[in-house]
Amino acid sequence: MALIFKLAAAALCGAFLAAFLRPVSPVFGILTALACGLVILYAVLDPVGQIFNALSGFLTAAGISGEIYLPVIKAVGIAVIVHITSQVCRDAGESALGSKLELAGTIAAIAACIPLMQQVFTLLETMLL
Repeated sequence: MALIFKLAAAALCGAFLAAFLRPVSPVFGILTALACGLVILYAVLDPVGQIFNALSGFLTAAGISGEIYLPVIKAVGIAVIVHITSQVCRDAGESALGSKLELAGTIAAIAACIPLMQQVFTLLETMLL
């Protein structure tokens, strides 16, 4: 809980500093916002690792194969990276680039889930025959 308050404070400070610098130098404004975002992402690496370890433990205890949940984790990772990057593009005034990145991310997430879809179809075929 304390981490989120620290991160919110860091985000506000970074936003104010970027807003102050943007009229003086747009490049420094964007770089300030990007640096602040990277600091925030770095700060949440440990909790994200804990989440993945816990989920992996739960799924292993339930007897679910890694072949089933790894594509879903990859798709979620792709979605998070694309969302953050497209927002940075929009902040830099390149909303068209951010939209194209979101389309590419959607295609990449679907491609990452192809092994899972193959397993679902194999299971359905086994159940129907």
